Amino acid sequence: MTPTRLIPFVLACLFVTACISSMQRHPAKVINEDAHSGGSTVAFSNNSSLAASGGWSGNIRLWQMPEGSDIRKWKAHTGSVNGILFLQGDNRLVSGGYDGRIVEWGLDGSELRSITTPSPITHLIANEQADHILTGHEDGVVRKWRLSDFAAIAKTIKHSGAIHAVAAHYESGWMASSGDNGEVWIWHKDQKPKRLSDPGSDARTLAFSPDGKQLYGGAWFHLYRWTIPDGKMQQLKTEHAGIINEIRFGPSGDYIASISRQTDSAVLFLNPANGETIQRFQKHALCGVAIAVSPNGRYVSTTSDDASVRFYDLNDKLAE
Repeated sequence: MTPTRLIPFVLACLFVTACISSMQRHPAKVINEDAHSGGSTVAFSNNSSLAASGGWSGNIRLWQMPEGSDIRKWKAHTGSVNGILFLQGDNRLVSGGYDGRIVEWGLDGSELRSITTPSPITHLIANEQADHILTGHEDGVVRKWRLSDFAAIAKTIKHSGAIHAVAAHYESGWMASSGDNGEVWIWHKDQKPKRLSDPGSDARTLAFSPDGKQLYGGAWFHLYRWTIPDGKMQQLKTEHAGIINEIRFGPSGDYIASISRQTDSAVLFLNPANGETIQRFQKHALCGVAIAVSPNGRYVSTTSDDASVRFYDLNDKLAE
């Protein structure tokens, strides 16, 4: 490119950079350093007054909102904690770990009941109203359990590699899973699973839209969106400069909260329609891992390889 032709190009780049940098990053209100040896999962209670986090070493920690202050810590698993859910009343929670155990806990750290599954748990989600737990495993199997008694219901699908993520839309009955072989599958209740078009790289995270008509996945740089049930796929470019490791819809469904890793540690709110950034948040020092939004929509929590657990209060006004 000649110097004369280069000038408009440089000016265009400077204009785009100026537009991007004009959006402020929402600072973390609380940064709990060294909360874990490395963070693996975060969750909020149903009334948004508590938060829980899990880490690589198997510890669970409880935090009081809005201060984000430390309440309690206990050893929950012998491997990483790969899923946490508060139960109704917010006086108990359920966790799943790489040690293969599903455990119900009192908030004092007492173990109320547990089972050991056939393979390390790589991801766990649950829904108390549906009396349902869905787990993804290192052996590539997705398993269903009753939440009320931890009884095994079914093995739903077998991937050829370990499971990255599972997702469910309980109102419609749709479920999904993704694995480290690039496969993404959906199924409706007990119907035969259907393989969706492969994304450009492994989908590390999955989330159904609130209406259950679309499934979103996060991979290197992009969001992937499949329509349900035909499976038509669209690729949405995002501002993330690494693997989008977890996505969560906000309570009203008007944004996707996302966090990335590898060559990035960005925390963003994305537009579900086109992947564009709605809001930026203060980055982590190292690779991002997990993100959660409180049910009342006020708080965001994140954790990462930097071992911190962070809380952002959306009621805080940004500096002018």
